[in-house]
Amino acid sequence: MAYRGKTKTPEEKMKEIEELTAGMDQQIDSYFVSEKAMREHLAFMANFHNYSQRNMTLIDKQFMGAQAVGSFHFWKSKGAAVQKGEKGIKILVPTPVQFFKQNGIDVPVSSATKQEKELIERKQLDTTKKTFFKIGHVFEYTQTNARELNLSISEIFGKYHRDGSLESSREMTVALNKIATKLDFTIVDESPFELGTAKGAAAPSEKIIALNPRNTEFENVSVLIHELAHAKMHTPERSQELSTNEKEFQAEMVSYVVANRYGIDTEDFTLSYLANWTQGSELKDKERLLNEVRSTASEFIDEIDSHFDQIKEKELLQSKADDISYTLTDQALKAHASHSGQELDNKEPAMFIHGISSEFQPFGEVNNLDFDQYKQERTGYTVAIPQDTGLTLVISSQYEKGEYIHPLHQLDKEQLVDKETYATLETGYHDELMKQDDAYIQSFAARLRTEIHKEEAPAADKSKKISKTATFENER
Repeated sequence: MAYRGKTKTPEEKMKEIEELTAGMDQQIDSYFVSEKAMREHLAFMANFHNYSQRNMTLIDKQFMGAQAVGSFHFWKSKGAAVQKGEKGIKILVPTPVQFFKQNGIDVPVSSATKQEKELIERKQLDTTKKTFFKIGHVFEYTQTNARELNLSISEIFGKYHRDGSLESSREMTVALNKIATKLDFTIVDESPFELGTAKGAAAPSEKIIALNPRNTEFENVSVLIHELAHAKMHTPERSQELSTNEKEFQAEMVSYVVANRYGIDTEDFTLSYLANWTQGSELKDKERLLNEVRSTASEFIDEIDSHFDQIKEKELLQSKADDISYTLTDQALKAHASHSGQELDNKEPAMFIHGISSEFQPFGEVNNLDFDQYKQERTGYTVAIPQDTGLTLVISSQYEKGEYIHPLHQLDKEQLVDKETYATLETGYHDELMKQDDAYIQSFAARLRTEIHKEEAPAADKSKKISKTATFENER
């Protein structure tokens, strides 16, 4: 058995925590010394938004310039290992403990008798929960062999960075709109009041966020983060406790943290309210301020990351759909040629659905069905467009429920093909539906004739019987 050292007493553990946290107040206070110091701390917060303010302070104090940390087992799960001889960074790990009353004294549930545990399980004995802290250890990225394995921080921690393109800004705006919806706020295109040179404003009573129509799309991203921070943090109750300067200070800090996380330009970031706010402020106010900023920024980052995760998943599905389409193009064209009676030398653009069944089916044959009846949220489709060169241009995408009526509708609205190709596909689709309608009418008519024939048959038999009876009576 490996030697693990002497087990520490509760008193020794408490002393270690006290030594670890000594000077923490001064560390937090140091962030408010200058705008530069605050910028550096907020940039640090962008990378450690999932840690408490106190743990961020501990990490910052022990390992200057830390980019990303994880436990020994975390790095192992990522395929990396902590380098031999590296010293762990100490953090506080919350440990909740349940207590029950035993002769008026709080006793841990773990020390309860079998009978007492049964009473607790049946909720006949009340319990309370208290949170204690123990010291845990994490290791920074550079303390591992992740770099040697070519594992980047972005790859390990799933970080997303806006690349400055218009498309990327729009996706960020979509993510921020989701945050607004969760906060029950509406982002309006036209402000109900003149904003002048202000880039945006939040109106808590009306539950709206207005953006200045003079803004560029790039400006709107950072402005939205700022105004959403107001919407989240500055509820009517909290607003009464803070001055205007304090609220702007908080919103600007959240904006900086989130912007820094995604590589958004922060040149316009300013903490002009810093000196005014910190003058005469108590340390507990500063810690609460940072905690609210961290909590809000963390919530926003989680929502934005979730949105980009969905985009990444969609791109992966698209890639898989592309692979399927190229594999099945020949099969699809042969199926289309066989169905339409055309020769392969005289091919026209064709659209096919895959995923509904094991077969690669022409669109017209399945589109009269209700796509919403299928369990999967997305249905893959492929358009094969023969080229003059003899090659086939293949376009694949995913049809999503609800947004469009059917895949052909999506193809038109997203302008994935030219008008001529779309017209050919639409005509083929309508022709197929006409064939199906004709077939249905003919089938219905045939069934109707059969039913009429069945109803007429008994009447004819009865007429014959009456005729025979009349003859017999005449003969008599």
